[in-house]
Amino acid sequence: MKKFSTVFLCLLSAAVSSGYAQSVEWGLKAGAQMTRFIGADFEGVLATSSSRIPEKVSTKGGYTLGYTIGGYVRTTESVFLQGEMLVSVKGAQLERLSNSAKTSVQYGQLDIPFSIGYKHNHFEISGGPMLSVHLFENQKLKDFLSQYSYTPLTFSPYKSYAFGYQAAIGANFNKVGVNLRYLAGIQPVSDMYIAYTTAGSDPQLRDSHFQQSFGSLQLTVSYRLSR
Repeated sequence: MKKFSTVFLCLLSAAVSSGYAQSVEWGLKAGAQMTRFIGADFEGVLATSSSRIPEKVSTKGGYTLGYTIGGYVRTTESVFLQGEMLVSVKGAQLERLSNSAKTSVQYGQLDIPFSIGYKHNHFEISGGPMLSVHLFENQKLKDFLSQYSYTPLTFSPYKSYAFGYQAAIGANFNKVGVNLRYLAGIQPVSDMYIAYTTAGSDPQLRDSHFQQSFGSLQLTVSYRLSR
């Protein structure tokens, strides 16, 4: 995957550099986003429970509110190229189906979207690939999954990076732009196996796989600083 990430960043750099031979603009971008996990439900046995019957945890407990802030550079033609670097705070809600208890988790990523788009008058559409690099977390996911493990979890359940895609519609008025975008991972942002034993006279050791990508609906406002 390191080769893919290197190629991705080289393409992004080449696209931005080629834009300087034409006309480019750059500026700041910030906004809010609603994010959740996308993946199969998790199944496990609480380490403190006397029951060996696994319970299910839904990873679709709802969206959480976060934010994003960063900058962009883009060419100014009708068909344009755009690169961005955004620090994004994301999250998700996990719901134990046995008692409907919910846990909110939060993490941060550096999102690097690369877009090709088309603009006409004030309006535009765009889309393309994205690289998300893990920056930080609030430990709640690790603490939650630790409830189902007999040994302490010694490493983060989040992956260091993941590829995804994004598509957007927007409008621009003078120096200010408004953009509505959907982003999603095609690789998981979390990936962890947790072992548990089944109930019965012949208990067996099984693995439960917590593997989730993310989906995000993002509303941002941009401000052009230079052209």
